[in-house]
Amino acid sequence: MFTVADMLRLPVFAGHEIAAGKNGTGRRVRFVDFIEIPDPSGWCRPDTFSFTTGYAVRNNPEQICRIVRVLSAGRAAGLGVKLGRFISSIPPEAFRLADALDFPLVILPKRLAYAVVSRVVMREIFRSERSCRDDGGPLGLFQLEQDPVGLLEALRRQGWESSRNVWSLQWEKLPPQRPSLPPQRASQYSANGSLRMLVAQLPGERTEHFVEFLKCHLPFQLEGQSLGISGPAPLENIARNFAEAKTALQLGAQLGFDEGVFVYSELELLDLLKKNRPLPELREAASRCLRPLFDEDAKKHTSLAQTLRVWFACDGSSEKAAQRLHIHRNTLLYRHKRIMELLPLNRYGSTIFRLALFLEHKKDSEECPC
Repeated sequence: MFTVADMLRLPVFAGHEIAAGKNGTGRRVRFVDFIEIPDPSGWCRPDTFSFTTGYAVRNNPEQICRIVRVLSAGRAAGLGVKLGRFISSIPPEAFRLADALDFPLVILPKRLAYAVVSRVVMREIFRSERSCRDDGGPLGLFQLEQDPVGLLEALRRQGWESSRNVWSLQWEKLPPQRPSLPPQRASQYSANGSLRMLVAQLPGERTEHFVEFLKCHLPFQLEGQSLGISGPAPLENIARNFAEAKTALQLGAQLGFDEGVFVYSELELLDLLKKNRPLPELREAASRCLRPLFDEDAKKHTSLAQTLRVWFACDGSSEKAAQRLHIHRNTLLYRHKRIMELLPLNRYGSTIFRLALFLEHKKDSEECPC
């Protein structure tokens, strides 16, 4: 993906200044345009970086604020202004607005020639997109539905073994900046209206660790965004993995969330319920949903699953739950803290886990011979 930052690194832009909106330099650039009209509403298109001499606003430079607002709303890549001939400065209000919108506002070199810009920038855009397609790079993951076998082969040529366990990530919409993970973390991303990403699983890495890793390294890509995650699973199952990631996004929206991180393995029970799957499948999914508690109880001889059930029954009252369990309130609070560490209650609320406990309790009741 060719970005504003990539464009500004070209020699033709030597001497430029990113006057505002520096956080938006990861925006994608697919087109360039030259605007010399006060209202670009009818000419704005996504992923376009626009250039202007300010001719249309020479008598009222404050109108640059309107141009910035219109271009940002239209998901344009940024605006470059060439000072000197028609306007000598940009109003401070425009800088503040561009910073607030993370919209790159660039002061261009005075000797920059538009004819050279259009030729050089479009050449680099074509080269970047051609390289992506030829090498299975940033556009490759969106070839999945058309040619899954070809995509796997392209990934294999890049060193991705089909048996390798990966996390599959699907954004609902394209974030303002492209993702950038530490070099030692194998990853592959594709941008095409939204964003897809593959990230290799580290040995022993659990879901909660991976989600925290993403929050740490991709804060701008997660802010105000909805992200679906599937895995970890072998790369050879890539079609199913991304289908699950998209389903996780849909389930998150159906739960009423406007943004957040949604993991299919944590929402699988709702997906099966929605598909009217047989009761045994629902119970197996419920067991997987509560597995972190069961594993902890078996390993440390605790009663976290029972504690969660009682805590729900007491409507979240620690005092009442402690009384029903015949334990000290501090013990209850410690158990609750550990439950919150093991289950994503903070992300989804209680609905899924109440349902899982209900199905587990029903299974235990039917299996009890008494």
